[in-house]
Amino acid sequence: MTGHFNQSNSLSILNEAADVLRCHYGAAMESLFVERLVVGVFFTGVKLSNGSGGVAYTPPETVADAGRQILREDFPPISGMPVQDVLSGTLSSPFAHILRLAAINALSVPLFREERYVLAENTDLSDVSHLFAGRRICMVGAIIPLLKRLKELGAGKIQVIDYKKESRSEVESACGEFVSPEHTAKTLAQCETAVFTGATVANGTIESLLQLVPREAVVAVAGPTAGFVPGPLFRRRVALVGTAIVTDSDAALEIIAEGGGAYRLFGRCFKKINVLNEERIEQLTRRDNDRRATG
Repeated sequence: MTGHFNQSNSLSILNEAADVLRCHYGAAMESLFVERLVVGVFFTGVKLSNGSGGVAYTPPETVADAGRQILREDFPPISGMPVQDVLSGTLSSPFAHILRLAAINALSVPLFREERYVLAENTDLSDVSHLFAGRRICMVGAIIPLLKRLKELGAGKIQVIDYKKESRSEVESACGEFVSPEHTAKTLAQCETAVFTGATVANGTIESLLQLVPREAVVAVAGPTAGFVPGPLFRRRVALVGTAIVTDSDAALEIIAEGGGAYRLFGRCFKKINVLNEERIEQLTRRDNDRRATG
């Protein structure tokens, strides 16, 4: 669940994504390096030497742990570091896991631009309405604007699991049901559509959460943190990734450096995309049609 930090739980997903990217870039990977890194309040952002930028959610637990580590020891500078070292997963830095995720997102940008995947641009999850309308939805992580849009679509009961108790009032004002994290397993087991924020990748909980979702349920992942090559998620039954790619790396890093969040980033230097797992969506659609036909 969001808030419970266990980065090893998402390692297999990120390792698979890194392998895809190494294969794509080949020898060209050897010349890439980190041009700039910014660790902000909400996001960590990176710009690579090829101009590509990537961001990832900065878990509060990572910041707390980093504060203790920084006071005890020195760490090598990140600027100028070879991208291969960042991808290796052995980097000595209190932000190594988040930096790696941001770099994977940055490396993924050219693959999306080359149209290697089925994309819908300038859209978000709610634009694929048939995966949400009339369905019982469980969101892990409170995305209030998305919650409101799903309600407008005619979604069924929407339950939101979030470790931040202060999210309760916002969730309930948007006509959602706030669920405490201790009920995660039971709630996910009853859902027809599960929505995980990219924060579940950053804090390492996504693998265990995916295992709690019924096999016949729709699974979607939302947020710019999930802006990496989607194959690893698709292999885990994710039908839809609603994310964003960085369109202006320098502007994104400046906003992050000023403590800016998603609203400013989307307004200036992000482009929203939906990445569709067509095979899974077709499978789910056939199943729904068969159920309606048999009444």
